[in-house]
Amino acid sequence: MQIGCHKRDPLTLLLCDDHSVDDQDKVSINVWSIHMFKSNAPAFDNRSTVQETQPSTRILVIGAGYAGLLFTMRLAGKVASQNVHLTLVNESDTFTERPRLHQFATNQEVQWRSLPQMLSRKNIQFIQGRVIGLDPIQRKIMLEEQQYTHQLEYDYLVYALGSETDRKTVPGVAQYAYTLAARGPLSAAALRETLPSIEARGGQVVVAGGGATGIETAAEVASAYPHIKVRLVTREPLALFLGKSVASSIRSSLQLLGVEIIDQTSVTAVRAQSVVTDQGGKLACDLCLWTGGFVAPSLAREAGLAVNERNQIVVDPFLRSISHPEIYAIGDAAHPRENPGVPMVRMSAVTATIMGAHGADCLSATLRGKTPRPLSFAYIGQGIALGRHNAIGFNNYPDDKPIPPYFTGWLGYLIREGFVRYLAIATQRPGIFVWIGKRRYERAQSRQQAMEQKKQMQPHQA
Repeated sequence: MQIGCHKRDPLTLLLCDDHSVDDQDKVSINVWSIHMFKSNAPAFDNRSTVQETQPSTRILVIGAGYAGLLFTMRLAGKVASQNVHLTLVNESDTFTERPRLHQFATNQEVQWRSLPQMLSRKNIQFIQGRVIGLDPIQRKIMLEEQQYTHQLEYDYLVYALGSETDRKTVPGVAQYAYTLAARGPLSAAALRETLPSIEARGGQVVVAGGGATGIETAAEVASAYPHIKVRLVTREPLALFLGKSVASSIRSSLQLLGVEIIDQTSVTAVRAQSVVTDQGGKLACDLCLWTGGFVAPSLAREAGLAVNERNQIVVDPFLRSISHPEIYAIGDAAHPRENPGVPMVRMSAVTATIMGAHGADCLSATLRGKTPRPLSFAYIGQGIALGRHNAIGFNNYPDDKPIPPYFTGWLGYLIREGFVRYLAIATQRPGIFVWIGKRRYERAQSRQQAMEQKKQMQPHQA
């Protein structure tokens, strides 16, 4: 459709086809255009056509275990309407369920979930890379991504790098011992490839460490590979930290699987085909699986943050670093300075999940100008796997001590399996995750203040 061009005003002529505009009209159009741009220039200079917006708050999460992933997913939901740019950095592109690594190591089928797929639904940027440096003064991290190194800046950093097996304290562990790390030359993935050949020749495996990880690993190897001779070496009496009844049940289950228990004995060195004990002897083995002692990565210590002897960042009740409050620490990499209501904060998937959820709530409140609530929780139960389709589960509320009745066998296995699944689901649907004991911190503070007041009054009364 052609617009009629019988009116010779310049604006109408601009809309006409070139064929209907003569030379005189073109001159009119040019003069009119120049006049319009000149007359409008002052007005254009005095106002901006682009609205000025505040820069996004850059929140950078490093580590995508239970704590880091749940934190990221939960915070994304809480700040969806705010001007926030949320980035998650992790060395792997899959979420690893650490309570299942002993199953993965013994050739069971384990489903690892894709981090990019989970995060894409929440408009979260994902970067696969390894954090190799932290500069808290300039507020940036150094990241090794594929074949190059670059920097990422942040306004808030969430440190969720978890924990790793201590390979430095005992000689030979770094060179010869396997661990339940997800990947690497002496990892759970390597065990998955190595154990079948040891089974075929009826070899021997020494599991060093009598905590929950060591117990579960020894039981799983013995259950999956009955021709492997498994020895469990532990410095303390086996599982006595869980009480005599639970310890007795665990000992019986391991012995039924053929595990030889060598407790009250320390491994002082690991060699290629043996381990050396503090009793002066050697235990021959095809491999040593090291589960004794966990520490956080040394990155925070090297960056000058306040840490404890296990490299955990010391945090206040709102999970902020006591030395650098723009850095939040959660999960195994964090150590609360104040008692959050439990006798001891354990490195565990449960603790990591609670810290991840609470950390998201704290930072969300801060971004809204609100005062966050202090970390407070209680443990309500624990389950320890004892081979395929067997476990022991128990209630440990309110003081983190096992309380009967104890659930063993298939029932114990189902309880533990259900709880592990719940934690994994919570990382995808963080809104469903709840925990008890949210008033314990306040009550503990009230008791502490009452005790201090009582002490102050005693000299006056005397």
